[in-house]
Amino acid sequence: MEKIVKITSRFLVLVSMLTFGCTTVKEVPVKVKTQVLPLGDLTRLYDGSLVYALPQTVLDFKVIAEKTVRKAGPYHQYASALLGLRDVIENDQVVWKLKSVEINSVNELDPDEFYLMKSDGLIETNALKMTNAGLIMDVNPAVYNKRNFDNRNYSGDDDQLVYRDMGSDVYYDVEQDTAYKVVNVDTAFVRIPYVLEKRRQLSLAEQAENTARILLELREGRHLILTGEATVFPQDKAAVDEIKRLEDQYISLFAGKSYSREIEFDFSFVPEENMKNKPVVVFRFSPDKGVLDRNDLSGRPVVAEMMSERKMNGINISGDSISSGNYDRIIYRVPEIVDIRITDGKRNLGGKRQLIYQFGEKVALPANYIIR
Repeated sequence: MEKIVKITSRFLVLVSMLTFGCTTVKEVPVKVKTQVLPLGDLTRLYDGSLVYALPQTVLDFKVIAEKTVRKAGPYHQYASALLGLRDVIENDQVVWKLKSVEINSVNELDPDEFYLMKSDGLIETNALKMTNAGLIMDVNPAVYNKRNFDNRNYSGDDDQLVYRDMGSDVYYDVEQDTAYKVVNVDTAFVRIPYVLEKRRQLSLAEQAENTARILLELREGRHLILTGEATVFPQDKAAVDEIKRLEDQYISLFAGKSYSREIEFDFSFVPEENMKNKPVVVFRFSPDKGVLDRNDLSGRPVVAEMMSERKMNGINISGDSISSGNYDRIIYRVPEIVDIRITDGKRNLGGKRQLIYQFGEKVALPANYIIR
């Protein structure tokens, strides 16, 4: 009986040792301090620090304008008298017409909203998730790679409107005059006449008259061919087409020439918070000069109205601690919903419903809060 008691005691001691040996000791987690600071001249960067920026919305405008160049013909003052033409171009002129305005938005880094995230341990953060969601932005230049900007250099249109052929068959007239030369014959002086020819430049009116005569002859010849009254007929329509081309060329010497083309202007505009809910001049337009800078007072203003729905008013929970950096939170920016309308004082040129980040509010999220 004593032997059985000793064996039982030893067994209980062994079980107790195994039980205490397998017990898991719960470790106390080490608190990691993560700090987010506004990036400034006095902020020190450390290895492993993360720099990010808040986004701002930039509006890229694509403005389509039609430019029409009109050049008066050299004989425009004789168009009515010689050819009976009305409403001809009498003065060189450039006329612009605003066709359309397209708005595209791009999210850029806000240069005034850079932040530094640093920690004394391993950071578990949702910063990358917030980057993908557009709430913060990493320093990535890819957003600037495929954007057009206007250089405002649109000269050279007048080269297509040069009158190189004045249309006249002759440009000078030969005038004859009798001159005399004195010749000493024996003891007397004799005046001997001779013919002197001089070239006289035809006046503009005379050149216009010659050109009008040729033009009327071309019209008559084309009419005879088309009505079957001509004695010689061309084998195909090439001759008639050439007569029509020459006729149009000669008419332009009286009626003038014009040339039109559409030109695209690309520029960017950064909305500021104080522009919310009031008209703002984004560029100017002149019928004589086209698209102008917003500060050029020679054109009429083209205005953008950015009407906010005020959904984010009063939600700023970050407080004054943003500038101090004494917190473990990520600062991010929630955009505001804005209705944009573009007008020139006479008509509506376009509009868009858009998120604008700088119209929204800055809020904070715990730096170790993980978005799964």
